[in-house]
Amino acid sequence: MKKVLALALAVIVAFSGIGLAAEWPAKTVNVVLPYGAGGDTDTYCRQLFQRVSKITGQTFVVINLQGGSGIVAAMDVMNKPKDGYTLLFNHTGAALVQEATGMVDFSYTKDFENCCTVAIDETYSLVAISPEGEYKQYSKGWKTLEDMLKYAKENPGKVRYSTVFGSTTEYVGTMLERQAGVEFDNINVGTSGGERMAAMLGGQVDILAANYMQVKDYIEKGDLVCLAVMSKQRVPGIDYPTFAELGYDKVVTAKKYEVKFPKGTDKAIVEKLAGICKDIVLNDASYADVLKVYYAQPLYRDAEQMNREDPEEVKELEAGLAVDD
Repeated sequence: MKKVLALALAVIVAFSGIGLAAEWPAKTVNVVLPYGAGGDTDTYCRQLFQRVSKITGQTFVVINLQGGSGIVAAMDVMNKPKDGYTLLFNHTGAALVQEATGMVDFSYTKDFENCCTVAIDETYSLVAISPEGEYKQYSKGWKTLEDMLKYAKENPGKVRYSTVFGSTTEYVGTMLERQAGVEFDNINVGTSGGERMAAMLGGQVDILAANYMQVKDYIEKGDLVCLAVMSKQRVPGIDYPTFAELGYDKVVTAKKYEVKFPKGTDKAIVEKLAGICKDIVLNDASYADVLKVYYAQPLYRDAEQMNREDPEEVKELEAGLAVDD
């Protein structure tokens, strides 16, 4: 009798979940974004959820909630009701580094209901002020990565590197210091792309790591020089050497853009949104075209893949950042 009752209860719960998913979304959904308007994460998020909104017939409102390199937004979503009407759109660049370094007292990989991955950007690039551009008064005369590293070896702690602690910038900067045998002066001049670029052009820092699209116009104008790109192989459309091909194979990173719900959100709702996003990512050519403008690419991973692969990446980051005895 107990087994029959347990089975009946399981069936009721399953069908109630299916019912919730069938009705969802029945009202406006808030998409919390850890970064400011206009950047790559904001653009990808808005483009994705414009399409989700059109498919579902409901409004998805993007809320830019900055602070703590994404921590403020993450904690906000964690504390929201598990009803499917608040979700987080972030990227692995900051989140997994924060988890690997113990910067957060929660887990991005375990304390959320993973939904899906919708894009990947492998264009992180290291730039310096050009000795021939508008801001040449701040240039150290570097035109290549080896120019910069030669100066850094001869002047320990003198190269000012724009870093955001607990983010991709800190990780790749640390990897370059260790593999090249140099020491930078790591300076946090702000977390937004705009703040960091203003500091660069104002002579407050000497080198900056950012998505290629954020620095592309300055490079083409001749105000910045691209020292190297942090991808495993050359990115189509970006004709600059990678760190790997220059002998620094540890200075590699990729930002995967992810959708997450508060932990405990009904899996039927999570899977419904994942299915909608999968169709957009794999079949919507206009979405792929938006990413292509930013030199990014569509990438779909389901919750199972994220649950498996993201913790593995955290372990790799932990190993990379570990101080040698």
